[in-house]
Amino acid sequence: MQVPIIPRFQSKEDDFTDLRLIGFDKAKLESDNHLDRMVHFFLYDYKFERVWKNPDADLEKLKCYRAVLSPDFSMYTEMAPVIQLFNTFCNRWCGAYYASKGIRVIPSVSWGEENTFEFCFDGIEKGSTVAVSTYMVSAHNNHSDQKEFFLKGYNEILRQIEPERIICYNEPFPEMQGNIIFVDYELSSWQYMNDDPYVPSKYAKYICGVEPWPEDYGIIIKSTGHILSDYKIKGMGSAYGGKWRPSKPEDKRFLGEPEILIKAEQMEKEADMIGKQRLVKMAEQQKSGTIQIMITQGLIQTHMTMI
Repeated sequence: MQVPIIPRFQSKEDDFTDLRLIGFDKAKLESDNHLDRMVHFFLYDYKFERVWKNPDADLEKLKCYRAVLSPDFSMYTEMAPVIQLFNTFCNRWCGAYYASKGIRVIPSVSWGEENTFEFCFDGIEKGSTVAVSTYMVSAHNNHSDQKEFFLKGYNEILRQIEPERIICYNEPFPEMQGNIIFVDYELSSWQYMNDDPYVPSKYAKYICGVEPWPEDYGIIIKSTGHILSDYKIKGMGSAYGGKWRPSKPEDKRFLGEPEILIKAEQMEKEADMIGKQRLVKMAEQQKSGTIQIMITQGLIQTHMTMI
């Protein structure tokens, strides 16, 4: 399948001591207080789709953190297998690309039904450290019925990958075997982000007057001392088996017959175009002092002429 391979994670001392994660949507280049965390993508896809569309955009930000889990593009069971394969490819491609840029990457693993076991573990070297999440298959959201589904895929990870360790985001099930690194979901959430050790801003020495401001920087500072912009004057990344809910209108293409859905989209576009044409006509009529408005409700059309 030519799925890109994410290099095996080379761990360092204390990499997994008191480990906490931070969501990609909360990771910021200008924030120095959470860099000891690993970045995760156990989020709704729309929150990180840009890492596939424009993978270079967040490189500098991600390089600052302890490590990055590969983007966890969804593997909903309702998806066609080709989409599940594509999302697996995107996961590994982004992870391999980040690794090639010097970022320390741990592959996130997700799966669908058993037919996805043929490809959803591809691109991960044997003995690698991997990451999974039990949050969306746990009892917290009435998904406890998915435990059996999850354990089937998890046991297949143990068989196919033989991971050195498994980062488990949220409480692991008692049946889960292996060298599990438990990461508390609550402690990794935004509610506890202020608990991280304070790291002084890189601008503190300038703000406090210890050192003069660099000449080649343009800085705007609020009265509170926060940096509003930082630019050089010379130039300037969920997988579960539950019922899938499309996050965007175009995602509905994954459900139903393509020709029916495409026709529906075309009708919407045509209706939108007709509406724009009517607005233009109204503007032209307004210049001449006459406006004709057509109101459509069901099959009844009402015309009004305003002078």
